[in-house]
Amino acid sequence: MIFIDEFQIAVAATYDKWIIAMEEALAAITDGSVKVPKRIHIDLGKDTLLLMPAIGKDYFATKLVTFFPHNSWENKPSIYGTLILNDRKTGEPLAVIDGSKLTAMRTAAVSGIGIKYMSDEKASSLGIIGAGIQGFHQALFACSQREISKLYVYDNRRELTGRFCSELRKIYPRIKIAPSSDIKELCEKSEIIITATNSFSPVLPSEKAYLEGKTIIAIGSYKKEMRELPDELFSLVDYVFFDTEHGLSESGDLIYPLNNALIRADKFYPVHDLITGKVKPKSSTRLFKTVGFAAFDLYAAILVYNASVVANQY
Repeated sequence: MIFIDEFQIAVAATYDKWIIAMEEALAAITDGSVKVPKRIHIDLGKDTLLLMPAIGKDYFATKLVTFFPHNSWENKPSIYGTLILNDRKTGEPLAVIDGSKLTAMRTAAVSGIGIKYMSDEKASSLGIIGAGIQGFHQALFACSQREISKLYVYDNRRELTGRFCSELRKIYPRIKIAPSSDIKELCEKSEIIITATNSFSPVLPSEKAYLEGKTIIAIGSYKKEMRELPDELFSLVDYVFFDTEHGLSESGDLIYPLNNALIRADKFYPVHDLITGKVKPKSSTRLFKTVGFAAFDLYAAILVYNASVVANQY
């Protein structure tokens, strides 16, 4: 059994290969070739413990995740995770993988699918709301899918925005990267907007002028009581795309608009239908909500495991 750390994960594959792996995961979810038992979700006050298994044809994976929101105020990640990858035929444990880095990479890769298939191919401006680890990885993948020349970031913790800009400039030196004074300014200047927060109330402005014509990727709301998206957004989109069905019962950003008749249930589609061309959005305002799923972890783990085996000749 090998250990794969965050540095090995970071160099395991190109951003495009990560995105292809997540497309393969979505296809496997659709055709039923991967089994994902219901995850164990335990709330410890405002903190959360998650245990997420996924079983594929050749491998299975189990990820343990803790989410402690207050960690950000102590300069620690809000999310910690560990994943174990096993051989499907023998049950042999093959690898212990840094789950935090794996989660950040696969989440950003899934969002990259939304940008790849939904945004204008000529889009050149990107806004990131939330400058934490998730937001940073979202920027990495988003900038790989479009020729981004201007990137704006907003976070109410200014020390995070400074670090975000400094680190991202090292990777994308040709992109103009700057903090925004407020979210309205960010929305006004950005063609693609990604929300990566822990908010329990909408972070995007309610005025339609700031939302219309944008491609919006929302990743932060993973609990029923959490929301990042305002009511007004749902009157601007013709469809709401989501990563997997279970998000319809877990994320406030999907539950709330359905329960309050902001948009009809028949307007909700899995993003796999977008990839295959079954559904094509006509509105210039487009929305993709990703909640995450253990199948993504499995396919991400296979990607980095195979890359590690090849690189190190285990």
